[in-house]
Amino acid sequence: MPGTDSSSVRLIELEGEARERVLPTLKEGFVGIYRWHAKRTLRGVSTVRAAVRDGAVLGFAMLERLVPEVGYVYYLAVGTSHRREGVGGRLLDDALDRFRGEGVKVVYAAAEEENQASLALFRSRGFRTVARDEPSYREGGLGAQGLRSRMWVVSGEVLLGLRLAASRLSSAPADPQPGAG
Repeated sequence: MPGTDSSSVRLIELEGEARERVLPTLKEGFVGIYRWHAKRTLRGVSTVRAAVRDGAVLGFAMLERLVPEVGYVYYLAVGTSHRREGVGGRLLDDALDRFRGEGVKVVYAAAEEENQASLALFRSRGFRTVARDEPSYREGGLGAQGLRSRMWVVSGEVLLGLRLAASRLSSAPADPQPGAG
Protein backbone atom coordinates (compact mmCIF):
# COMPACT_ATOMS: atom_id res chain seq x y z
CA MET A 1 0.00 0.00 0.00
CA PRO A 2 1.49 3.40 -0.92
CA GLY A 3 2.54 5.69 1.90
CA THR A 4 2.92 2.97 4.52
CA ASP A 5 6.73 2.81 4.60
CA SER A 6 7.38 3.56 8.26
CA SER A 7 11.09 4.13 7.60
CA SER A 8 10.19 7.41 5.87
CA VAL A 9 8.46 8.66 9.03
CA ARG A 10 10.52 11.01 11.22
CA LEU A 11 9.78 11.86 14.83
CA ILE A 12 10.40 15.48 15.72
CA GLU A 13 9.81 17.74 18.70
CA LEU A 14 7.58 20.75 18.17
CA GLU A 15 7.98 23.91 20.22
CA GLY A 16 6.19 27.24 20.35
CA GLU A 17 4.08 28.14 17.35
CA ALA A 18 5.30 25.04 15.47
CA ARG A 19 2.95 23.02 17.68
CA GLU A 20 0.06 24.37 15.62
CA ARG A 21 1.15 21.95 12.89
CA VAL A 22 -0.69 19.18 14.79
CA LEU A 23 -4.04 21.04 14.86
CA PRO A 24 -5.53 19.35 11.76
CA THR A 25 -4.77 15.91 13.22
CA LEU A 26 -6.01 17.00 16.64
CA LYS A 27 -9.29 18.29 15.19
CA GLU A 28 -9.72 15.11 13.17
CA GLY A 29 -9.05 12.85 16.14
CA PHE A 30 -11.00 14.50 18.95
CA VAL A 31 -14.47 15.95 19.42
CA GLY A 32 -16.25 17.93 22.11
CA ILE A 33 -14.56 18.38 25.45
CA TYR A 34 -11.60 16.24 24.36
CA ARG A 35 -10.87 18.55 21.43
CA TRP A 36 -11.13 21.60 23.69
CA HIS A 37 -8.84 20.06 26.31
CA ALA A 38 -6.33 18.75 23.76
CA LYS A 39 -6.04 22.23 22.18
CA ARG A 40 -5.61 23.79 25.63
CA THR A 41 -3.04 21.16 26.65
CA LEU A 42 -1.10 21.67 23.41
CA ARG A 43 -0.14 25.18 24.53
CA GLY A 44 1.17 24.26 27.98
CA VAL A 45 2.39 20.66 27.88
CA SER A 46 6.15 20.25 28.20
CA THR A 47 6.71 17.99 25.17
CA VAL A 48 4.97 17.57 21.83
CA ARG A 49 6.39 14.93 19.50
CA ALA A 50 5.13 14.60 15.94
CA ALA A 51 5.45 11.85 13.36
CA VAL A 52 6.02 13.49 9.99
CA ARG A 53 6.48 12.31 6.42
CA ASP A 54 7.33 14.70 3.62
CA GLY A 55 6.58 17.61 5.96
CA ALA A 56 3.05 16.42 6.80
CA VAL A 57 2.08 15.56 10.38
CA LEU A 58 0.76 12.00 10.53
CA GLY A 59 0.29 11.87 14.29
CA PHE A 60 1.49 13.35 17.57
CA ALA A 61 2.00 12.68 21.27
CA MET A 62 1.76 15.17 24.14
CA LEU A 63 3.90 14.21 27.13
CA GLU A 64 4.30 15.57 30.64
CA ARG A 65 6.20 14.81 33.83
CA LEU A 66 3.69 14.93 36.69
CA VAL A 67 6.37 14.53 39.36
CA PRO A 68 10.03 13.61 38.80
CA GLU A 69 9.38 9.85 38.76
CA VAL A 70 6.03 9.88 36.91
CA GLY A 71 5.32 10.53 33.24
CA TYR A 72 1.98 10.94 31.51
CA VAL A 73 0.96 10.50 27.89
CA TYR A 74 -1.70 13.22 27.73
CA TYR A 75 -2.71 12.64 24.16
CA LEU A 76 -1.60 10.39 21.35
CA ALA A 77 -3.40 10.69 18.02
CA VAL A 78 -2.87 9.56 14.45
CA GLY A 79 -4.70 10.97 11.45
CA THR A 80 -7.37 8.60 10.13
CA SER A 81 -5.63 8.14 6.77
CA HIS A 82 -2.44 6.99 8.53
CA ARG A 83 -3.85 4.58 11.09
CA ARG A 84 -2.69 0.97 11.04
CA GLU A 85 0.70 2.02 9.61
CA GLY A 86 2.56 1.74 12.93
CA VAL A 87 2.65 5.50 13.53
CA GLY A 88 0.96 5.30 16.94
CA GLY A 89 3.33 2.55 18.03
CA ARG A 90 6.35 4.59 16.95
CA LEU A 91 5.09 7.60 18.90
CA LEU A 92 4.39 5.53 22.02
CA ASP A 93 7.75 3.74 21.86
CA ASP A 94 9.45 7.12 21.46
CA ALA A 95 7.57 8.47 24.50
CA LEU A 96 8.55 5.49 26.64
CA ASP A 97 12.19 5.75 25.53
CA ARG A 98 12.22 9.45 26.41
CA PHE A 99 10.68 8.83 29.82
CA ARG A 100 13.17 6.02 30.54
CA GLY A 101 16.04 8.30 29.56
CA GLU A 102 14.76 10.93 32.00
CA GLY A 103 14.66 8.44 34.88
CA VAL A 104 10.86 8.14 35.00
CA LYS A 105 9.73 5.04 36.88
CA VAL A 106 5.98 4.97 36.13
CA VAL A 107 4.02 6.14 33.08
CA TYR A 108 0.26 6.65 32.89
CA ALA A 109 -2.15 7.15 30.03
CA ALA A 110 -5.93 7.21 29.68
CA ALA A 111 -8.31 6.28 26.90
CA GLU A 112 -12.06 6.12 26.50
CA GLU A 113 -13.51 2.70 27.29
CA GLU A 114 -14.83 2.33 23.74
CA ASN A 115 -11.52 3.32 22.10
CA GLN A 116 -10.35 -0.24 21.68
CA ALA A 117 -7.56 0.68 19.25
CA SER A 118 -5.90 3.00 21.79
CA LEU A 119 -6.38 0.55 24.64
CA ALA A 120 -4.86 -2.23 22.53
CA LEU A 121 -1.87 -0.05 21.62
CA PHE A 122 -1.10 0.79 25.24
CA ARG A 123 -1.62 -2.80 26.37
CA SER A 124 0.70 -4.03 23.60
CA ARG A 125 3.48 -2.06 25.32
CA GLY A 126 2.71 -3.53 28.75
CA PHE A 127 0.30 -0.95 30.18
CA ARG A 128 -2.49 -2.32 32.34
CA THR A 129 -5.70 -0.95 33.79
CA VAL A 130 -5.22 0.81 37.13
CA ALA A 131 -7.94 0.24 39.74
CA ARG A 132 -9.12 3.27 41.72
CA ASP A 133 -8.39 1.56 45.05
CA GLU A 134 -4.99 0.18 44.02
CA PRO A 135 -1.97 0.96 46.22
CA SER A 136 -0.04 3.95 44.94
CA TYR A 137 2.97 3.73 42.66
CA ARG A 138 5.09 4.62 45.70
CA GLU A 139 3.70 1.60 47.55
CA GLY A 140 4.44 -0.89 44.76
CA GLY A 141 1.12 -0.65 42.90
CA LEU A 142 0.15 1.65 40.09
CA GLY A 143 -2.44 3.70 41.97
CA ALA A 144 -2.38 7.35 40.99
CA GLN A 145 -3.58 8.91 44.23
CA GLY A 146 -2.89 12.63 44.21
CA LEU A 147 -2.15 12.65 40.48
CA ARG A 148 -5.53 11.98 38.85
CA SER A 149 -6.62 15.61 38.89
CA ARG A 150 -3.47 16.59 36.99
CA MET A 151 -4.16 13.85 34.43
CA TRP A 152 -7.72 14.99 33.86
CA VAL A 153 -9.11 11.43 33.81
CA VAL A 154 -12.87 11.64 33.39
CA SER A 155 -15.82 9.29 33.67
CA GLY A 156 -15.82 6.77 30.84
CA GLU A 157 -12.04 6.64 30.58
CA VAL A 158 -9.71 3.83 31.55
CA LEU A 159 -6.55 4.80 33.44
CA LEU A 160 -3.59 2.72 32.34
CA GLY A 161 -0.20 2.43 33.99
CA LEU A 162 3.21 0.94 33.32
CA ARG A 163 6.16 0.56 35.67
CA LEU A 164 9.25 1.18 33.53
CA ALA A 165 11.93 -0.17 35.84
CA ALA A 166 12.55 -1.41 39.33
CA SER A 167 12.88 1.62 41.51
CA ARG A 168 13.81 2.70 44.99
CA LEU A 169 10.17 3.64 45.47
CA SER A 170 9.27 0.06 46.25
CA SER A 171 10.71 -3.38 46.71
CA ALA A 172 7.65 -4.91 45.03
CA PRO A 173 8.25 -6.86 41.80
CA ALA A 174 7.42 -5.29 38.48
CA ASP A 175 3.84 -5.62 37.33
CA PRO A 176 3.17 -8.80 35.38
CA GLN A 177 2.71 -8.35 31.68
CA PRO A 178 -0.73 -9.14 30.25
CA GLY A 179 -0.94 -12.77 29.24
CA ALA A 180 2.24 -13.70 31.08
CA GLY A 181 2.39 -16.80 33.19
